[in-house]
Amino acid sequence: MLKLSSLRRHLKTHSDEKRHMCHLCPKAFRTATLLHNHVNTHTGNKPHKCSECDTAFVTRGELSRHRRYKHTLERPFKCTICEYSSVEASKMRRHVRSHTGERPYPCHLCSYASKDAYKLKRHMLTHTGPLLLSIHRVRAISFQPQN
Repeated sequence: MLKLSSLRRHLKTHSDEKRHMCHLCPKAFRTATLLHNHVNTHTGNKPHKCSECDTAFVTRGELSRHRRYKHTLERPFKCTICEYSSVEASKMRRHVRSHTGERPYPCHLCSYASKDAYKLKRHMLTHTGPLLLSIHRVRAISFQPQN
């Protein structure tokens, strides 16, 4: 049975409220754990150590991914449509889009849309060139197409 405090903590992960402020930079986070992990990136503290090699990580998730890529070769995310399998859930989500045709990353300047953020970023160079990409990113966020 899920404890009420666990439920409250879980519900915070769905909130947009970011009450936990980093004292070393302007970033803010929804949970104390996310802030703690972030502060570790500033301090260089890597408390999650691999038992099979000398590598250490800021988060348990990074350690888990490392173990799958380097030691166990486990691919727990399996496509239900084809034989593809992946170490990471995010790579599986991107793969599934090759079956569904979903393209959730639209260009705000033309009709192009991509199945992953990297391809959209690469596409933006066709509009801006490499030096203007960061300027365009700011404008694209504030751009609201007129109906």
